[in-house]
Amino acid sequence: MARIQQMPAVTAKTAGRPTLSVAIVLAAAFLVWADSSIVNVAVPVLRSDLHATFGQAQLVAASYQIAYAALLVVGGRLGDRFGRRRLFLIGLAGFAVASLGCGLAPTAQTLIALRAGQGVAAALMFPQTLSVIQVVVPAARRPLALAVFGITSSLATIAGPLICGVLLRADLFGLTWRPAFLVNLPVCALGLLMALGFLPESRSEDTRTIDIPAAVLVASALTATIVGLVEGNEAGWPWWSIGLLASAAPLFVLFHLRCRAVHRRGGTALVPPPLWRDRTFVVGLLVFVLSYVCVPAFFLYLSVTLQDGFGQSALGSALIATPYALGAMAGYQLSVRLRRALGGRGCVSAGTAAWLVGSAGLLLAVGQQSLTGPVLLSALVVSGLGLGCMLAPLLGVILGGVPPAHAGAASGILSTGQQIGGVLGIALVGMAFTQPLSAGTESAHYRAALFAAVVVITIAVAVNAVLARFLPDDRP
Repeated sequence: MARIQQMPAVTAKTAGRPTLSVAIVLAAAFLVWADSSIVNVAVPVLRSDLHATFGQAQLVAASYQIAYAALLVVGGRLGDRFGRRRLFLIGLAGFAVASLGCGLAPTAQTLIALRAGQGVAAALMFPQTLSVIQVVVPAARRPLALAVFGITSSLATIAGPLICGVLLRADLFGLTWRPAFLVNLPVCALGLLMALGFLPESRSEDTRTIDIPAAVLVASALTATIVGLVEGNEAGWPWWSIGLLASAAPLFVLFHLRCRAVHRRGGTALVPPPLWRDRTFVVGLLVFVLSYVCVPAFFLYLSVTLQDGFGQSALGSALIATPYALGAMAGYQLSVRLRRALGGRGCVSAGTAAWLVGSAGLLLAVGQQSLTGPVLLSALVVSGLGLGCMLAPLLGVILGGVPPAHAGAASGILSTGQQIGGVLGIALVGMAFTQPLSAGTESAHYRAALFAAVVVITIAVAVNAVLARFLPDDRP
């Protein structure tokens, strides 16, 4: 999800080719979405090729999301102030350079740093997507453009692991996992050429300053939390990992105090404090974050189990995950009718209940040692269907009650929460996953590890089912 906001007055060359402009920014958004999951199926090969620890492999996935989450709101504000086309071009060029570096990375540490660079570039580029759509697309055609935006998100979720699986299977020039990053280069080059020629510039007339100290504080807090969890679990909880985790809480407190101080002075806080007094926003944000705790972590550890534990190919493990994404796409379609019948809260509750049933099916499949059979595939479809049914109306419920003055900040927080949830899921679910592997790395140990991970995910989905009852009933 991107930063959706009440657009301020703009100056833009909006005449010309709105369809082409939308295609350009959606192609770049596709890269951002796909690259958040593209490494999931490559983790086993990465570990072997770079002699990486399991914790380092987790950080290859997490470092991208940490940087992206920490700077997403800042990227949107920079685009408003200095020009969305300009920030889009800078972000896309940076994404190309970082992708080239990832594809050539000689060590796991280098790859982790360059993945963070990809996340920084994505945070500059991606927030401009919906802003450009709002500026260049006439109001009557905007719903169609936003629908295509949602479909692109779902397709990228499917395509990322599949593209990586195909490239690993092909093993181009003996490069194994590296083409999964290098494939971004021609897309970025074409996108830069098209954006330079056809993407109009726009910026906000409201040029409020960006709170850099707050951005540094929240980035530091997120990094301390995730690195402390991932590396601490890998290293047996040494003193420095405990110190990192202990430092995260005061950093988050300082961030909140900074936002309050800026708000009191009449400035633009990264997170406006009044949002935390809105029960609908707080409960909805918790549900949203917990949802993304579950999804990326499940597919990462499913891929590791299938490849390392059961000898599946990268492409085979990616294909097994496809029913989940197809179910989610169907859920998005179904949610439109369900919301009319049940209201936003009812639709979220129904979707969460279906997701919980799907999670129970996953537990059954893993417990029955059926990691590729119809029980697993059916559970994946039901889980995806539930997720799709609950996410679309959830966003409407959360943002529907937010004052227009805080709409941009609220949607930015949700975008950031999505990434934070993904990173926390990799860390927290990973702690459960790695415990059974301490006893050995036979197939039975990997099955036990995946079962433990799905237990944690099922608990999170159950908590969401309870939290959904505290959302307001918005039926007419």
